[in-house]
Amino acid sequence: MPRTQPPASRFRRIYQRLSTAELSAAEQDEALSLEDLGLESRREREALAFGIYSRQGLENVLREYGLIRRLQERGVGPLEVRLTFEDTFRPRILFWSHRYEAPVGDISLRKASAAEVGIPSPLEAVPLLFIDSLVLQHPGRSFDWNRPPMPGQLHPGLALSAEILEWMLLMARRVGAEGMALVPSTFAAAWVYARHFHFVDGAAQGRFVALRRAGRQWPRWLLSWAVELECIRGPGGEPVRFAPSPMLASFTRRFERLFEDKAWRSAAKEHSLAPLTLDFEALQDRFPWERMPPGSPPDAVAEVLSYDPLARGAGT
Repeated sequence: MPRTQPPASRFRRIYQRLSTAELSAAEQDEALSLEDLGLESRREREALAFGIYSRQGLENVLREYGLIRRLQERGVGPLEVRLTFEDTFRPRILFWSHRYEAPVGDISLRKASAAEVGIPSPLEAVPLLFIDSLVLQHPGRSFDWNRPPMPGQLHPGLALSAEILEWMLLMARRVGAEGMALVPSTFAAAWVYARHFHFVDGAAQGRFVALRRAGRQWPRWLLSWAVELECIRGPGGEPVRFAPSPMLASFTRRFERLFEDKAWRSAAKEHSLAPLTLDFEALQDRFPWERMPPGSPPDAVAEVLSYDPLARGAGT
């Protein structure tokens, strides 16, 4: 089983040169007003996420990594970075598009322990950074047949999830976590995270690999809908479901050993070899045409789904 892939080298170089002052920087229009306000320090006025990041500091970081520029290149217009808190260890980060008056990125984080994602003694108290939610979207665009909607998507994505995750993995290191964890809500989401994350449970890892293999010749979006609609069958014809389960990206050797453990590897291998098949008849019956873009799908997909434009038109 491959190890967690490290963040891109360019990001690591930027990470190493960022100073504490840049990360906790005060708002530019506040720097000269502290004495007038009678405050002893900026920390009394502005909360810091994880005791490190101010709102301005987050914006500094995102500009250094080139992520604000990359987001704006997607046509979302000028962006504002917003930072709110349940508490300092549960921040919510918004990338707010003023053009669309909507978020193009919405990230909720919290500090957690390894025990919360099912990691046993002696590592149960090791700190993790947990992603409660991560949404990247373009609120001004519509889906088309080049990029149809995935399960759970309300708007097209931004094709920046890999870079955003690399930044977040470095954030986790910065705040003293030994790993980053999450629970993907859908098979499609798990596929996005799989570049950096493994399932904590070996059997869950194996089932995920088997599901990917079952539709390897089909577009990811089509397989994702087949999984969501329970159109994947096991050896006995039973439906195979995707069950949300914790995933972990590890930064330390002691966490890496979790994925080298004989029991984990054995369970992953056993479940990955399950002979799963895609039930095309069930997929045709259940396919959510009402969620799909207008017009005809690509020929190969149309054939698989027994696409009937007249029937679809009558249904709408």
